[in-house]
Amino acid sequence: MKLHIRFFAAAFAAAFVFSLTGCGSGSNSFTWFVDDIPSNLDPQVASNASDVIACENLYSGLVRKNSSGQLVPALCERWEISSDKRTYTFYLKSGLTYTAAKGTATDYAITAEDFVFAFRRMFRAETASPYAVEFSAIENSSAVLSGQMPESSLGVSAHGDTTLVFQLSAPDENFLSKLTLPGAMPCDEGFFDSTRGTYGLTTASTLSSGSFYIYNWTASGLFLRREPSGSLVDSLRLVQNTNASGQSAAQLLANEKCSAALDTSGEKTSYQSISYSDTTWSLVFNCNSVFASTELRQALAGVARSAAEVPDSGLFAPASGLIPDGLTVDGIDYRDAAGDPAPSIPDPKQLYMTARQGMANSDFNKVTLLLPADSGLTQAAETINGEWQKQFSLFFSVEEVPQEDFEKRLTDGDYTIALVPVSAESGSVYSILNQFTAQGGGLANYSNSLYSTQLSASASATGSTRAALLADCERQLLSDCAAVPLFSQQKRLLLANGIKNLIFDPFGPVLDLTETTL
Repeated sequence: MKLHIRFFAAAFAAAFVFSLTGCGSGSNSFTWFVDDIPSNLDPQVASNASDVIACENLYSGLVRKNSSGQLVPALCERWEISSDKRTYTFYLKSGLTYTAAKGTATDYAITAEDFVFAFRRMFRAETASPYAVEFSAIENSSAVLSGQMPESSLGVSAHGDTTLVFQLSAPDENFLSKLTLPGAMPCDEGFFDSTRGTYGLTTASTLSSGSFYIYNWTASGLFLRREPSGSLVDSLRLVQNTNASGQSAAQLLANEKCSAALDTSGEKTSYQSISYSDTTWSLVFNCNSVFASTELRQALAGVARSAAEVPDSGLFAPASGLIPDGLTVDGIDYRDAAGDPAPSIPDPKQLYMTARQGMANSDFNKVTLLLPADSGLTQAAETINGEWQKQFSLFFSVEEVPQEDFEKRLTDGDYTIALVPVSAESGSVYSILNQFTAQGGGLANYSNSLYSTQLSASASATGSTRAALLADCERQLLSDCAAVPLFSQQKRLLLANGIKNLIFDPFGPVLDLTETTL
């Protein structure tokens, strides 16, 4: 089986399964169960997981990644990059046109001007495009976005119908990879204007530039098709799971309800699987409580890291950092670039003695270790708590509460210590770290001016510079022990026999069926 997994900066928020159930007359049909039916197919705006995956199959851009992970031409024939890495010239294929619903041909040609308009839309403040930050290296982009310069100043220009030029203010080593994002898909200005504010929101106001087109879009689901060609998937159904919610991933596969399914059971299986982790379970200390002292947090963190025992359920593994393995920053593997961020805490007892000066035992009377019920980490939490009692004579209790109560108490700051699943829902290293700022939600009530400054600077940086700034933030957060990574939660995609060339990325999210065969 040939399968490419691409980990990219972005959430695999929806729990999903894929099935081979048919839709209409499609001979090679692929059904994907989503939490929410796609509702916005405007590629410059789409950010919900199901919307993004729909756009990935409905639109094509200048380049795409094939099933081997290589960047190859999509709507362009070739490209050139200047020696200073600041000018990218693309030569589009001639005779390209958009496709309307049910495969109806249109008179709307795909030209270089459509890409110019798409990027100008991206940098209009009213568009509020989530992709603007990814293309901040384009010349004059920040000034255009802030309204200081007209959008005609943006470093994207058309030279005839088939030549498109990007001018960058500074080299961006991952610029080509970013052109696979939905925001970089073409948009015909005339058609956009004709939709009167409904672009991508209805079947009639959506045109396809990719291999699939809209066949039907109702409250029941989004149904995409393309012309049958050999064993290629020619029908893609994005629907909600209403009939098999109680079945495990393996059961769904065994009952031929699906061709692939997300599995978190950790059970042994004969099915092919792809393992990954998008969640790091971490001790989080409330810095606005008795744990305002960095030395006190470091003392407890040092003992906890040594005492933490990975449950033998197969669902957890030791965490290498707060950021899960597999996330990228501008196409760079973040963990490889950042290295091991764990701080060295050589003498927790001495730190504890220093921190306890001026503190009374009664200061710890209301301290509990909070965690969500059914997390599978009760024994691990009790082991850590027991070691704190042994090492420091601190007597806390382990408090398990329902998930809804757990989330509310985190939001309200109603905890002293919590075992928190820090999730990479958006696939963004920045978003994970931003949760620990006041603007990002204030997790741990952590406040550090250097942390905030570097995190802010990373938003406008690119490539290795951005990765380095984010790595500095992770190290600072972990050094201050506001968060203490313990376990990575393991997940996997189970695959039935017969699927080939599926491009899957849990963080993008990416589920690209361009080359997928059954």
